[in-house]
Amino acid sequence: MQKAYKAAIIGGGASGLLCAVELFRGAGAFSRGEAVVIERNDRVGKKLVATGNGQGNFTNADLSSDYFHGDKGFIKAFLDGAKDIDIPEYFYGLGVPLRKETDGKYYPLSKQASSALDIIRAFLSDRGCDIFSGSAVTRVTESKDGFSLQLADGKTVNAKTVVLAAGGCAAKQFGTDGSAYALAEKFGHKVTALYPSLVQVKTDLKAVRGLKGVKERAKLSLYDGNRYISSACGDLLFTDYGVSGNTVFALSSLVAGLDNPRFVAEFLPDVSESYLLSLLSDRKTKKYIDNDNLLTGIINKKVGQALLRGVTDTSPKAVAERIKNYSLIITGTLGFDYAQTTKGGIDTNGVNPFSMQSKLVRNLFFTGEILDVDGDCGGYNLSFAFLSGVIAARSIKKLFCDF
Repeated sequence: MQKAYKAAIIGGGASGLLCAVELFRGAGAFSRGEAVVIERNDRVGKKLVATGNGQGNFTNADLSSDYFHGDKGFIKAFLDGAKDIDIPEYFYGLGVPLRKETDGKYYPLSKQASSALDIIRAFLSDRGCDIFSGSAVTRVTESKDGFSLQLADGKTVNAKTVVLAAGGCAAKQFGTDGSAYALAEKFGHKVTALYPSLVQVKTDLKAVRGLKGVKERAKLSLYDGNRYISSACGDLLFTDYGVSGNTVFALSSLVAGLDNPRFVAEFLPDVSESYLLSLLSDRKTKKYIDNDNLLTGIINKKVGQALLRGVTDTSPKAVAERIKNYSLIITGTLGFDYAQTTKGGIDTNGVNPFSMQSKLVRNLFFTGEILDVDGDCGGYNLSFAFLSGVIAARSIKKLFCDF
């Protein structure tokens, strides 16, 4: 008779790997060969090592629900249930020390996400967790003793519990192409509308001409026509196709579905408009400062030139208003291929936030990006991935302790 694992984890990303780690740690720890991670890529953790530009922004000191998006009731319940899990402490116990930066972000002390992955893989190897890489799961069905997983190469894996940790549909170069949603839908789970999140935004090119590579601190507001949607303050990076930076990432998932989306950039957000009026009025008295250099020394020179391009009214009031209200017409985003995460996913109404177990199918669990939960920049998406993986593993271990 073919071996049946206690747990089969579909997906070797952040949530799947931490789920596997927790299965082999602490109370009720699994023994060798009792769990398997099935990863469609040729190796696990490919997306994890790319996070934070390869440095690994694993978590944040402030994990308030304000930084997560989806069903707020689910998110608040989840975070409340996870409050005893200290991510930096957890990784330290694993052998990966994290260090907090002044902005509250935590990174591996080595500033290499790849080194953290090395330790995770070494731990799983030492504890005897099976890893099937280059293996795509095409179908999951319930069986007499749990679940039967059909792989693309024709092989079958049997398991008493299954964790769907296969990610969303952002950055398909890491194997997250959205195909895993169908596995959940077969069990009656619903998938919400899917949008790219933490992604660059395309704008009308005239407004960004000549600004490629320029980064400015700004308050960026998203509007649908004249209807205000939301704002973010931080870096605004200009590109040859539009804009990027953490302000854009924070608002990017809200662009989808708007009829007339546009950004309004407020440059020098910490400088009052009254001070700008005084400064510009004084400049107008200096004959050696012409209109082409009216903003030189006040704001990045290229940005200043763009703000004044084609403007006929260069009065202090008009220029000050332009600095505070620079409109960028949005024409789209770079899409899922360039997105860091997915907005939308498995509807959390069908998932228990305290165990990550399906409310529809016993012993089926969900973790990470496959769920309709996404976070802001700053380690929030990885925090959800790690925490949900650990919670699911603890729930699974408890199942077997109760048998």
